[in-house]
Amino acid sequence: MKYIKLLTIALAVLAFAMGCSLDQLNPNAPTTEDVLSSPEGIKAIAIGMQAQYGETINETIEVSNLITRQYATMPSSVLGLRELETGGADVQGFNGTVNSFWNSQYRVIKTAEDLINNANKVPLDPGTASGILALARLIKAMSLGELIEAFVSVPIDVTTSQTPTFSNRAAVLATVIGLLESARDGLAATPASTDFNANILGTGFNLPNTINAMLARYALIAGDNAKALAAANAVDLTKTSTLFFNSATARNPIFLITVQIVYYKPVDTFRLNAEAGDRRVTFWVSEVNENSFLGKPVDNFVQYRLDNSPYFVYLPGEVTLIKAEAYARQNDLANALIELNKVRTKTTDAAGIGAGLAAKTAADLPTQAAILDEIYKQRGYELFISGLRWGDTRRFGKPGAETDPATRSRTRNWLPYPDAERAANPNTPADPAN
Repeated sequence: MKYIKLLTIALAVLAFAMGCSLDQLNPNAPTTEDVLSSPEGIKAIAIGMQAQYGETINETIEVSNLITRQYATMPSSVLGLRELETGGADVQGFNGTVNSFWNSQYRVIKTAEDLINNANKVPLDPGTASGILALARLIKAMSLGELIEAFVSVPIDVTTSQTPTFSNRAAVLATVIGLLESARDGLAATPASTDFNANILGTGFNLPNTINAMLARYALIAGDNAKALAAANAVDLTKTSTLFFNSATARNPIFLITVQIVYYKPVDTFRLNAEAGDRRVTFWVSEVNENSFLGKPVDNFVQYRLDNSPYFVYLPGEVTLIKAEAYARQNDLANALIELNKVRTKTTDAAGIGAGLAAKTAADLPTQAAILDEIYKQRGYELFISGLRWGDTRRFGKPGAETDPATRSRTRNWLPYPDAERAANPNTPADPAN
């Protein structure tokens, strides 16, 4: 209850900090400068930033899973989601989901940058300042990482210019990794205070573990397999890290979209194409006799059935599969197979997920290509509601949007830029072809 009360206050303060036009309507309201120049304001914004990021998770997931044809829209869905499902030229810059995804992530980035630029300017306990800075760098890195998995290039900093320049994928990923390493190193040099851990950090959120898990994720995406492996080895797999939701002030957005409104459901091929006996199928979905708006057979979601269901920021299985992939891409097939089999054979983990499958042998997977194909398959079943599949299709070289619609792995390779961004920022690049 204490955290819910703090979150309610923080969201109110964050609304003032993010909406300067309110000052014109209410001269007694605090200005952005007032909020950012007080310890109480900085703490409140740090709490609110976590809720702000939590509101983006459904968009990251739905964009990825609709484009990779894992979800199908239902009759109650909106046009923007249906366009992502069909893909190609149907997805234009005026697409509502594309615009919302972009705007939501940059609101989070703006908040994170405000904290990064101001936390050390106010009188805070060193451990509290360290915790806030590590959290802000982590959250900015996560939002930037999700954007660069959807767009060819994106702005990195948004507080220095109304018309920021766009940076290419390599530069953005380098920035993401730099932010995560700064968060990790700063926290190691000055551990977070009791005040930060008890009153600012979200319930269930493991900051050191999440930093290392995200460093492993994005180093792998960037192709730095040694760094990905080192970061993955630093993650304590007996612990989880979740985003906190409650029925009063911050309801789980996945619940709202998949259970309350029912905009989309999982396509039944996830279940039907699974290896016999894979227990993860019933963890994620349940069979139902129903068709989507476009006539695809669908199943029901099993997870996130309540509005206060926590959301796993990463899953233990992802970290183990990062190790497997990093070993495989370095051609260390023996260790890749060991890590892969940890995921195949486990019957549960800290998040409650287990495949319970038989181990594969070196004879089953004799080549690097064979092991990578199996890792790709296991990522699909282990990380079903994670928003990672779209990037996986590119990294593993699966058929793109320009290929045969019957066999392609995704309906678009990249998103077009929002029309609103193009109208406001002359630096916006041309849209990708598909």
